[in-house]
Amino acid sequence: MHPTQAKEDPYAQVYEQIPTRHYLSAERHNPYYTGDLKIGLNFYSLSHNLASWLSGSTDGAPPLDTLSAIRFAKEAGFDSVDVTAYYIPGYDNFAMPTKSDEEIFAYARNIKELCEQLGIAVSGTGIKNDFADPSDQRRALDVKRAKYWIDVAAAMGAPVIRLFTGEIPKDIASTTWEAIARERIVPALQECAEYGASKGVKIGMQNHGDMTSTADQVIRILQWANHPNIGVVNDTGCYRTFGDRTGLGYDWYDDIEAVLPYTVNFQVKKKPTSPDTDVPVDLEELFTRIRYSNYRGYIPLETLWVNSDANHPKHLAEPPFAEIREFLEQIRAASEKTKTKTK
Repeated sequence: MHPTQAKEDPYAQVYEQIPTRHYLSAERHNPYYTGDLKIGLNFYSLSHNLASWLSGSTDGAPPLDTLSAIRFAKEAGFDSVDVTAYYIPGYDNFAMPTKSDEEIFAYARNIKELCEQLGIAVSGTGIKNDFADPSDQRRALDVKRAKYWIDVAAAMGAPVIRLFTGEIPKDIASTTWEAIARERIVPALQECAEYGASKGVKIGMQNHGDMTSTADQVIRILQWANHPNIGVVNDTGCYRTFGDRTGLGYDWYDDIEAVLPYTVNFQVKKKPTSPDTDVPVDLEELFTRIRYSNYRGYIPLETLWVNSDANHPKHLAEPPFAEIREFLEQIRAASEKTKTKTK
């Protein structure tokens, strides 16, 4: 049993039965890339402020609208923005949109036009979904929602839409991880991938410490889905032993590197573990591994906070612009330093 799992965890035996394969070879065969890497801003970094704007809240984090967030990203020096669909008025996590198609697609076009005007790329978007849910109706609705937001992504000019595989369902104790992956997740991803291909939008399956906690699980699902329009949103903060909460002590960088050949977008976080831990990401290690790969796409950063953080957005007089700029500077420095091969 992993040390961070409680002894009374009813699924512990299930977790331990998940096989693991290792994909890294002893030698790297790609030439080391010494050029510039393109850094982006994932809008979940401003989630508290964008949520205040959408809800009309006056007692939370200072509100910030999506178009203003794009202007900030350009001014701060980002190469791209990942405009999560959460921050398009009318989006809903569990239902079809609450505003008219006319309003939603007009807003998506406004995003595209502003980005073209400013000269900043749209690297992607994403929704919340759960393809591992035991309910056929829930999964069918999430596929329908995904198709809708694929249309919006196309209107926005987003080449990738992030989809989750799903939370670990309670019925995993009575079935297997593989059965859930093959019978629920894979068909849903395939249907979305086929639709996305017709719209010019790639499906980015994000590892999220859930049904895809390890590189092995990510790669198995990709192999079972076997669709050219599915890649991976490589989330640097969510690799861990299946069923573990924090990911402490895991070989995060090996998993990140193993998934690089399948990567179509990124979420680079300040920590390779849960945000309530104190392990900082080793950016030079991360960028060295990226430079050994063939990945040349955008690398969006994502900042997260927990309620106990002194610099939580709800405590700030303005959105966390300074904190985001600081992380961007750290990433730029690591990117620059790793241009010279040292490992």
